[in-house]
Amino acid sequence: MKKHFEFKSDKQVFRILITETNKLVIETRDTSTKEVSFHCYDLQTGSCVFSNQQLEEKTWLGIEAIYKDVIYFHKFPKPDMPGHKEIIAFDIALQKILWHNSENAFLFVYLDKVYSFTQGFEGRYFLTLDYLSGETKENLGSNYSLVNSLRAESDDAKDWSVYIYPELNISTADEATKQIIANFTQNFSLTGEIEWASTKELLLFSFHTKEKDEKLTNRFVAINKTSVKTILRETLNENVTALLTDSFFVYKDYLILLKGKTEVLIYGLKED
Repeated sequence: MKKHFEFKSDKQVFRILITETNKLVIETRDTSTKEVSFHCYDLQTGSCVFSNQQLEEKTWLGIEAIYKDVIYFHKFPKPDMPGHKEIIAFDIALQKILWHNSENAFLFVYLDKVYSFTQGFEGRYFLTLDYLSGETKENLGSNYSLVNSLRAESDDAKDWSVYIYPELNISTADEATKQIIANFTQNFSLTGEIEWASTKELLLFSFHTKEKDEKLTNRFVAINKTSVKTILRETLNENVTALLTDSFFVYKDYLILLKGKTEVLIYGLKED
């Protein structure tokens, strides 16, 4: 296992997304100003596509989805309201906004069409938009059953097989996995659940230990299941007071680790 590249920021990492073309998109936010920035890296080469990208709206902005390397952003109606409004389509390769629809809100994107809606007094009115131009393609009225059916098709079409996310329930692991984890952690003062995942020949897991000052340390370990050799150790968080989860996942041949609140480490799992 080799470190492929790493991302470091002075702002907090809030979200990590991966596109169909292996682009790593990272959302960071300044916890004092609340401003949001976006960063993009090519996973295969480790090269930076763009960094600290901001739109005109710098605070109340988020990502709805990424489709064919187009990022669909949304705005918030008000700071204290969770609803989304507007659609802003941003092209990763061109690094520019393709179109902006201030009337509709995003639902999902499927087969080159963005499904959107406007809110009326008696319900939602659905329209489809061209994913590249934003041009209106279809007016679906208030056909909830059709839209819900297409949303289900869209969800089913997503290939989640290229992802491996850790489990929290160690009781579902086989006995060999339980024993490896038990042997490694036996000298630590464990607290909380153990996050674990298995891929190829590797067992990946993270756990929290209570230190003498009652603070917690969050550690990550990768062990070869055949040789029971430790391949990687990383301290992800130190001197924390709360249990932190969702600290790692695997995408294809890459291990993605969130270190602290401001770093993302990418390791290659593929053998040379």
